[in-house]
Amino acid sequence: MLARAGRTVLLAERGALGGEASSAAAGVLAVASGSEPAGPRLEQRRRSLALHPALATALGEETGLDVGFARPGVVELALTDADARAAGARLAERRAQGFPVEWLDPVALRAVQPLASPAARGALYFRDDGLVEGVRLVAVLAAAARARGAELIPGAAVRGAERAGDRIVRVDVAGEWVSPGTVVLAAGAWSARVPDVAPRVPVAPARGQMLALRPSVPAGGPVLAAGDGYLVPARGEVLVGATFEDAGFEKAVTPSGVATLLGHVERMAPALRTAPIVRLWSGLRPHAAGGDPIVGRAPDTENLILACGHHRNGILLAPWTAETVAALA
Repeated sequence: MLARAGRTVLLAERGALGGEASSAAAGVLAVASGSEPAGPRLEQRRRSLALHPALATALGEETGLDVGFARPGVVELALTDADARAAGARLAERRAQGFPVEWLDPVALRAVQPLASPAARGALYFRDDGLVEGVRLVAVLAAAARARGAELIPGAAVRGAERAGDRIVRVDVAGEWVSPGTVVLAAGAWSARVPDVAPRVPVAPARGQMLALRPSVPAGGPVLAAGDGYLVPARGEVLVGATFEDAGFEKAVTPSGVATLLGHVERMAPALRTAPIVRLWSGLRPHAAGGDPIVGRAPDTENLILACGHHRNGILLAPWTAETVAALA
C-alpha cells in the first residue's frame, strides 16, 4: 500500500519473504466464528475482513495472479449436548451483532460439510467467514510491490540502527547503511530482537504446529472448527491446526503436537483417520502482551511505526494493518 501511494519503499526480510508466520498459517479469516466478544477488537477484525475481497481483486488486476481468496464459511461443531445448548446463546449474540449465522441440525450439517463427525449434535454455520492462501498472498503482494517500484530484499537481516535524538537516522541492512525517512517494524515474533530499533516492544513467539492430510476424494466446503482445532479443505488437502505452545524460538514438529492435531481429526472428522499425512510444519506466531496487535507510532521514536504482535490474526488483519500504517507513514 505504501508503494501504491508513491512512496520509496525498501523492505528487508531476514529470511524468505513472508517465510515465517505468514507462510505457516492456514489462512482462515475468522471473524464471526472467532471468540472475540463485541467491542473494538471485533470491529477491527470485521473491518479488515471487509477489505479482503477488494484487495484480492486489485492484486489480481495488477499482477494477473490469484491469492486464493474465498468465502467458504466456517462450521463450528457442537460435539456434546453442552455445546449444543451453548450454541443457542452464541447464535443470538452473533445475529444481534449483524452476522449471518444459522444453526444446522445433523442432517443439514452433513449436507454442508460431509466430513463432519456423525457424532456432532449440529453446528453453527458462519457463512461470511473467509479463507485466503497465505503463501500465495505473500507472493502476489511481493509481485505487486515490486511492480510499483518497491525494493524487496530477502535474506537481509537488520543488524543495527543509529539514532539522533528521537529519530532513527541510519539502519544497517545486511552490512549496508541506509537512511530512512520512516521505519516500519513488522518483524513478527522477532520484532523485539531487531537490534537497536524497538527492544522493549512486548512481542514473543507462540509456536503452532500443523499438518496436512490428502484424502482419497478431494474435500471442499466450509472450514470445520471445534475448540482450538480447525480443519481446512484446500486444494486437495485438508490442513489441520493448530497447537499453541510457549517454546521460545524453537520451530519444531513434536510427537505431542502431532498427537494434539490427530485428536482434532478424531473429534471433528473421523473419516479422515485413514488419509495419509503429506506434510508437517510449525511456525512462530508473534504474540503481544495484552493480546492486541501493536500498530501505531512508537511512543519514544518520532519516525518509527510498529506493526507487530498479531498472533493468530496476521493474515486476517493484513489489510487493516496496511491501511493504518499507510495513513501514518
